Amino acid sequence: MNNVETMSNLPWILEHGGDAFAALGQGSSTGTRLFALSGRVKNPGWYEVEMSKTTFRDIIFDPTLGGGMLGNELKTFIHGGASAPWFGPEHLDLGLDQDAVGKAGSMLGSGSIVVMDDTTCVVRAAWRLTQFFHRESCGQCTPCREGSSWVEQIMRRIEEGYGRESDLDLLLDACDNIAPGLSWPPAQTTICPLGPSIPSPIVSSIRMFRDEYLVHIKDGACPFGERR
Repeated sequence: MNNVETMSNLPWILEHGGDAFAALGQGSSTGTRLFALSGRVKNPGWYEVEMSKTTFRDIIFDPTLGGGMLGNELKTFIHGGASAPWFGPEHLDLGLDQDAVGKAGSMLGSGSIVVMDDTTCVVRAAWRLTQFFHRESCGQCTPCREGSSWVEQIMRRIEEGYGRESDLDLLLDACDNIAPGLSWPPAQTTICPLGPSIPSPIVSSIRMFRDEYLVHIKDGACPFGERR
């Protein structure tokens, strides 16, 4: 199977040669790749960049690419689609390299980069991703069918101000039943990878921003105001 991006590379490769394409990038990540940049950046869009030699800092902050943040500072970013564990500012200087990102505990995945700044509610962001997985579940496999429903309801409760502190451990326990060990890459418990992908946004956001969850719970409301 060849996707549109693969086919679109062929005219350039036919004109310039395979060696010229492979000379771009470095190591095991050569050539160029399209990345979809969205979220709290000045210039969201599709960008074709050189693998490995381009960093996350480049694609987010370079004036010819993302152009920097809309808010005051970077909070976190998802860099490989909804299934990828999140990264923080300390990962900005990683190259867009399969091996480097893998060693850091995540993946480039679909090449979808979603940037969150200091005005973003990470609980809401994680909940919306959980809603996506719950909606996309075909219902065939029990961990995915039941697990996606349970965690979506708990996330909704926290975001709407009715959460309990014990919900955080409950979420992690439910995620551990969907993908035992909560490690990356996730343990496969379902026929397709959608099920074990469910924990990524929940586990990432709790591990990185537990205090933000606690504010939702203790204040009985989202500190970032009404949902947008």
